[in-house]
Amino acid sequence: MQSPSGKPLPRLTASGDSPGQPHPHATFWLLAMVATMALATAATLWWTLRQTHVLAQPHQQNDLWYVSSVHNELARVSLLARKVRAREASPQDLQERLEVLFSTLDTSGRGPHVSTRLQNALPEVAQDLDNLRPQVERWSTQLASLIAQGNGNAKAVGAISADIVRQSDALLDRLRKVVATVHLFSAQEASHARQQLSERFLVLSTVLGGLLLGTALLIGKLVRDAGLARAASRQLVLANRQLEVRVASRTRKIEEGRALLSFILNTSPSDVVLAEVESGRVHFINRPLTARLGLKAPPETLFLPDLLHDPETRERFTQAMDRYGQVDAMEALIGEHNPSWSSLSARLIEVEGQLAHLLWGFDISTHKALETQLRELATRDALSGLLNRRAFLERSTALFDHCRRHGQPCAVLMIDIDHFKHINDRHGHQTGDVAIRACAEAIGHALRDADLLGRLGGEEFAALLPHATADSATVVAERIRSAMAQMSLASPQGQPLAFTISIGVAEMAPHHSGIDPLLVDADQALYRAKATGRNKVLAYEAAIGQS
Repeated sequence: MQSPSGKPLPRLTASGDSPGQPHPHATFWLLAMVATMALATAATLWWTLRQTHVLAQPHQQNDLWYVSSVHNELARVSLLARKVRAREASPQDLQERLEVLFSTLDTSGRGPHVSTRLQNALPEVAQDLDNLRPQVERWSTQLASLIAQGNGNAKAVGAISADIVRQSDALLDRLRKVVATVHLFSAQEASHARQQLSERFLVLSTVLGGLLLGTALLIGKLVRDAGLARAASRQLVLANRQLEVRVASRTRKIEEGRALLSFILNTSPSDVVLAEVESGRVHFINRPLTARLGLKAPPETLFLPDLLHDPETRERFTQAMDRYGQVDAMEALIGEHNPSWSSLSARLIEVEGQLAHLLWGFDISTHKALETQLRELATRDALSGLLNRRAFLERSTALFDHCRRHGQPCAVLMIDIDHFKHINDRHGHQTGDVAIRACAEAIGHALRDADLLGRLGGEEFAALLPHATADSATVVAERIRSAMAQMSLASPQGQPLAFTISIGVAEMAPHHSGIDPLLVDADQALYRAKATGRNKVLAYEAAIGQS
């Protein structure tokens, strides 16, 4: 096996490392050992510091301090009670001292309290201390009440003082013994704590020694690995130089390929763009598409759905890309200001770790224009510009069905130019064409945008008026007839040309199964209008009545 420079690479050993190379497993185990020793040192140090902290706390002498304080305060209360009995002190002083004793006995959590060890060793004394608190509270309350009543209760005050002296003297004797016992307990505990602390310092010293040894081994290993790494780095630098030459050559070939591809795409008649989905960043857009969008320079960002001019087409494009990840041969208008038709295809691909749209299309504006022209030729009458017979029947059928389905009225007008053969025979077919165009224009001006108008053939026209009754359709028909009767045209020879029209009206009824029977009724009304004098509007119902 050779390196990029052509030199053979070092042979690997069975363990996967070449001779003289760092051994990652040994380093790992050294690091694990040092980390373990460090954790052990931290745990031992925390253990020792915690014990030192406990020994340094003042509450280590809690029982001794508490019992001594209660003893001293109780002795003061007893002495002050004797002075009150001898009238050497005031009841107020005794009451205040009782409050001090009460606060010393407070075991609510703010002050000291008797430990479990003392309660187990001297349960009688612990019980006495627990019972003393309510007793002190009772004495304080009684004295406060007597003091509030005035100086006439000296006897009652003396009785309370005597009760205090009697009970406190008995308790003081027991507390003196407790102080000595608690002092002995404290001395034993301090000696035991010093012994534990000495043992923990010994363990800490051992762990620190192990940590120092592991650190020394790790430092030696790291120094050796650093030397091996420098040697490997020099070899890697040489290999990288050779690799850079190969990469530069490959990059140059890729750039040449990209330049060729860009040239091909820019000279292609197709539209091509590659843009990211989320950010819209344009990776490539060829010149034909840039020109079709009316841009002077390629845009930096472009979202493909924004290329589509029609919102409905844009929605269909987005749904197809989200569902299938591709679109094939979708005909759409692209561009905002001067849209043009294009056949678009797109794919969802990944570029530089980001989803992107690749779109290509072909200009089909000429094809769509021809298609529109052919459609017009297939549906429009060449002379009048109105719908021809086939197109009128197709669209009127749909409009008739819509009105019947929604319960809306509709009416049909059948229109025919009076004596049209006479116009052709006297003035020529060119004048007849003028009459047909004038009639089509007059009818179109009188109708609404929603109405449908077509030329059925020769001089005969038909109009479908949705949402119109026979009466409202008759009004429209009369307006058309009057406009035609008042119109004055000139023939190609300059002769005046006047002509009239007759109109038959029929409204949709339940017996009309389609547009054809309705047109038949309107045609019958038209026939009757011509038979009774022409230049008139006649509804189907009236025509039936006249016949």
